[in-house]
This record gives sequence, structure tokens and C-alpha cells, in this order.
Amino acid sequence: MDFFISKEQMMLKNEIIDFAKNHLNDNKYIETFSMEMWKEISDLGLLGVTVSEQYGGLEESYLTAALMFEGLGYACKNNGFIFVINNHIWVGQNLIYLYGSEELKEKYLEKMVAGQKIGAIAITEAEAGSDAMSMATHAEDKGDHYVLNGTKMFISNGPIADIFIVFAVTSEGTFKRYTAFVVEKEFEGFQVCEDIKKMGLGACPTSEIVLDNCIVPKENVLGRFNMGANIMTAALEWERCYEFAPHVGVMQRIMEKCLEHVNNRKQFNRLIGENQSISHKIADMQMSIELSRLMLYKIAWLKDQGKSAFMESSIFKTYVSENYIKTCRDALQIFGAYGYTKDYEIERELRDALACSIYSGTNEMQKNTIYNMIRSRVV
Repeated sequence: MDFFISKEQMMLKNEIIDFAKNHLNDNKYIETFSMEMWKEISDLGLLGVTVSEQYGGLEESYLTAALMFEGLGYACKNNGFIFVINNHIWVGQNLIYLYGSEELKEKYLEKMVAGQKIGAIAITEAEAGSDAMSMATHAEDKGDHYVLNGTKMFISNGPIADIFIVFAVTSEGTFKRYTAFVVEKEFEGFQVCEDIKKMGLGACPTSEIVLDNCIVPKENVLGRFNMGANIMTAALEWERCYEFAPHVGVMQRIMEKCLEHVNNRKQFNRLIGENQSISHKIADMQMSIELSRLMLYKIAWLKDQGKSAFMESSIFKTYVSENYIKTCRDALQIFGAYGYTKDYEIERELRDALACSIYSGTNEMQKNTIYNMIRSRVV
């Protein structure tokens, strides 16, 4: 296993850091999506980081992508906006790139890479959250098209997306089978509901979507018919790695902010960093960052080798989310009453972090996955 980081890779990471610091930290957009910022990140080329040059991408490795998204999390304070980018790339555009027919790639990829079209994924339903396989949305074959009916809930990017990867039941025999469809917001019978107000990640609009006799052309089946479960599994693997890569950078940023504070703040005539109860919190932060980073690079290396990283991504997602939340809570404690105020932004960091133990599959579900995969290797 080789995680060697080249000068070129570090240069790209540093370019992202410099760009984000200068272009993606306008506080007026901290709680709302900015099309202006979207255009800036699109023009930079980041959206096509691993997509081939044929479709306008940068054709970089997955390890390079991991470094760049870690850098993005470090430099961009707008966690919700980063969430929009990740949803667009890894579970929207990326699925078309990996599983789409040439016709679908030609139709959608260049526009998505250029940021002209925004992507989203629609799996979750009101009564089928962690139990995705119990979804009720279904599709009927009508000859030259399919008709989809159902409702999807908590769809990140929903109010701003143009292209949705929608999963629906297509066979209800002994075992349910599912198919993935590429659905445009303009398709007849497709409705996007209002933005759902959330505790954090305000710059990532989230909504319910309704499919009411939604007409989808036959050519918009993604991958093979009745094989949507495989694509769904792959989507979750990508999501659990790359949507959590920026959190490693965020933890680094918060730790550095805490370090600066404890080396300047005095109580009882001594720097508060001299107290073990404080210094140990920062040591814990650094341990979390180092171990998270190693796991991230391992998963990226596996993907560059064309290997599965399903269990590894579940471990990474669980470990990062729990320690990301802990880092924010410890930062709040270190800053005390100041941390609870809006000015220091620690309270916002904590609000943004809390959802990460829920999205992409709850941590409890991740531990079930990890246990079952270990058990299957032993039994």
C-alpha cells in the first residue's frame, strides 16, 4: 500500500485551499446557497476532478481527489456549500460517469462537469430511512417509457438540482428488485417541494420530491434494469468516503483555531493551554485527524486500484463523524461562553457537524454493516 503524495498533488491541494479562502467564505451566504459561489467552483474545474478529459474533467486520481476535498474542508467555512458540491459530484454526476450508457454520458456529463446542471440522489423516503430497501416508490413499464410514482424525502440539493438519480422498485416477486433512473426536474409528473429548514448545513437546500405519474424515457435507465441495488450500494460507498473527506479538513481548521486560542487566553495568571484538561482535548483532536486521514487515504488508494472499500468506508464514516462531533463539542468547551456566541462560529460548526452521524446511513447502521461483513468472513 503506497500513499506517496507527489508535489503535484500537494500543489493541487494548496490551490484549492488558497481558492477557497479567497472565494468561498462570504458570510452572507453561510446559511443560503450561492449560485455565484457555484459558478466560481465550476470555473475552477473541481466538479470534474476524477472525470475523464473526454467529458471536460481533470482525470485526476481518487487519492488526489481526497487531498483536494480535505483541503476544501480546511479552507471553506461554508460546510453546507461543500455538502452541495459533494452530493453533485459523488452521488449524482459520478454515478452517470461510472454506470451510464454512452448516450447518457453524452447527454449529461459535460453540463454537470461545467456546473451548468446540478445533480442529486433520491433514495430516502419518509417511511424508509435507514431501511432503504423497503422503499415504496415504484416504476411501471409502459413500452417506450417508465412511469414512476412515489415520494422521496430529505433530498440534499433538491430545490436547486436539475438532474436526479432516482431509485424505484421495478420487480416485486420473491425478492424486490430496484432500478436507478436519471430524472430531469422538467420531466412531466416530477415535483420539487419547498426547502426544509434544518439545524445546520443551511447552504445546502433540502427538500421532498414527488413523482406523480412521472414519465421517464427508457434510455434514462442507469446501468442495467433491476440492478439498481448494486448502484445504490456503490453510491453509498462513494458517499461515505468523499462526503466525509472534507470533515478531516474541518477538524484540522478547528483544532488550529483552538490551539491559537489556548496559547493566548489566560485564566488564573496562566495560559489555559497549560491545563491538562485543555491540552488533552487538543491532543485528542490531533489523534482523530491523523487516524481519519490515514483511513481516507487508504480508501482512496483502494479505489485507485479498482477495489471495493465498502467496509472501510463504513468504518471511516463512523469514526470521522463521531470524532468530528467530539472535536466541535470540545472546541465549544475550550472557548467557553465565547464559543456559544455567533461571533466565534463554533456553535455553527457544531450545528453543521451533528447531522453527520445520521446522513449517509446512521452510525448504528454502519456498525451493523461492519459486524455483518466481519461475520461473513469468519462463518
